[in-house]
Amino acid sequence: MDGTKHSDTEVVIVGAGPTGLTLALLLAKRRRTVAVYERWQTVFPLPRAAGMSHETVRTFQAVGLLDELAPHLNFERGKVSTSLFAPGGEELAVVTFPGDGESGFPAMVGFHQPDVDGVLGRVCDSHPLIEMHRGWDATAVEQAAEGAVVTFDPIDGDQPRAGDPVTARARYVVGCDGANSVIRSLMDTQVTDTGFSSSWLVIDTLLRPGRKPLDLFGHVLDYDRPATLAPAGKDRQRFELMVLPGDDPAHLTDDDVVWDLLERWEVTAEHVELARSAVYTFRGRWANAWRDGRLLLAGDAAHQMPPFLGQGFNSGVRDSVALAWRLDLVLTGTTGPELLDSYTTERLPHVREIVEASVAAGQLTCTTGREAVEARVAQFLAMRDGDGTDAPGMKSQWRLGPGCLRVDDPTAGFPSWQGLVEKDGVTGLLDDLVGSGRFVLIGDGVDPLTRLSDRAREVWNQLDGIGMMIGADGYRDVEGTYARWFGELGATVALVRPDMQVYGASADIGDTDALVLSLAAQLRLPAAVPAA
Repeated sequence: MDGTKHSDTEVVIVGAGPTGLTLALLLAKRRRTVAVYERWQTVFPLPRAAGMSHETVRTFQAVGLLDELAPHLNFERGKVSTSLFAPGGEELAVVTFPGDGESGFPAMVGFHQPDVDGVLGRVCDSHPLIEMHRGWDATAVEQAAEGAVVTFDPIDGDQPRAGDPVTARARYVVGCDGANSVIRSLMDTQVTDTGFSSSWLVIDTLLRPGRKPLDLFGHVLDYDRPATLAPAGKDRQRFELMVLPGDDPAHLTDDDVVWDLLERWEVTAEHVELARSAVYTFRGRWANAWRDGRLLLAGDAAHQMPPFLGQGFNSGVRDSVALAWRLDLVLTGTTGPELLDSYTTERLPHVREIVEASVAAGQLTCTTGREAVEARVAQFLAMRDGDGTDAPGMKSQWRLGPGCLRVDDPTAGFPSWQGLVEKDGVTGLLDDLVGSGRFVLIGDGVDPLTRLSDRAREVWNQLDGIGMMIGADGYRDVEGTYARWFGELGATVALVRPDMQVYGASADIGDTDALVLSLAAQLRLPAAVPAA
């Protein structure tokens, strides 16, 4: 493989979007060395995602960026639900986002992606364990017993630039390089396509000084042109309008056309300025395998989904959190590379369900013509007025697939909760007081560490796990969050993984030992094997 050796780290990440940058920060927090390679020489300037889930906010809290990101997040108008409206404005259905308050944050907050990407990029640029290399296009990968070598050509966005190829060596390579992923094309994996394809005009507006925020939110059925409206960060509003067969995409983004389309919401140049307009084609598909030896996928490289549930960006961040702790355990030699297989088995069913739900929501929205729209309105009115029919594709929560989770445990595979706690006169969110990114045993009124056998304690020490008690002499449950959570779990003890997902829980505090030893067996830790 030709090219001058450019970097030699534990992990190479291809793609400096939010998924790749988040993964880099999570790995660096674990003291792993990372090199990030990106096609664009500067942060991509155009907004894409507009809604950040509570889990994603908690992830940025975990890497210590919440204070820096907060000015760019629309917490004061955080959303817990969105509505579907009939052409005349009647509310037909309300869809509640999963997780309102479960992580200590609103279920969904608006944001302007270039602002967030800029913060992530600046922090990565200055981190001593992260090398940032912009202006490089991956062209080839060669795997070997001890690592992989990636070849990069010099590029600026989509234009070649002068220079010679370089190579980057790492023990693992993660493709976070988007829907047209080069890394995916070099892997032994196939892509499943739902067949959904719909083009939409995306318009982002910026509120003029002194003007009242628009705060429009919801999906709008329309005889002629369906629309989706969403706050997109402070003083920003997004409008997504379906592209129709007779439209000319080349002129649909012209300012005069855009202002005509916004007139239905009485939005004018006196109220807002146009930040940008672009036509996107929304699709639903996923890679069937996210690991091929030392190559892995995350974010849009692994899955693409229509934006109707606001989960594409957030699914990529979930991938990063799920992958970081696994790579860390493998890189430290705590366990073998087989653990990385559970990354696909857990994340793929989770993502597939969200893609299918997003496609179903899109199919509901992408309806035109008076007869078809009125039939859709009648369908939702019947559901709203209580005929017992569920809204197609809508669900309050999604669960991980089988993997590194306690088998046959109905509590496993869902996000753990985070609430305000107080100890020794200090009050804050739990992760801020005790740290994050570690295995945690949480007991309701009982210290779970006191229930571990010597063998389980050896496992727990090997994993650098921690324990805590809610209530009694432990952490005071300030707002009753943990009382509600343990009540929903039907549990007294819960084991939470570093990605903040519940490994398993039990009503019997005496089951703590079995929880830890079953985790050790799944991780194939030496301490899980009884002495002869």
